[in-house]
Amino acid sequence: MNPTIKKVLDLAIQAFIIMSALYAAFQLFGAFNNSEGSIILFKSAKNISFEHLVSRRLYALEFWLIATCYIIYLGMRKKIWSLD
Repeated sequence: MNPTIKKVLDLAIQAFIIMSALYAAFQLFGAFNNSEGSIILFKSAKNISFEHLVSRRLYALEFWLIATCYIIYLGMRKKIWSLD
């Protein structure tokens, strides 16, 4: 495979992963924000609905899953792209 194509594909994969992580972080801290104003719930977690709490937890799980996959991808990137 052409080295330029490999580099473009690698950058595209990284951009997609970063955009996915930013989307999950926005949903977690922007769209499903706390009605009392602070980003972190602390004691106000008792005052929000169950659906709201579950949505925040699912987006947090999605964010950490994406971050873990990105770290693994960065660790294996040289090995992946050297295969021919």
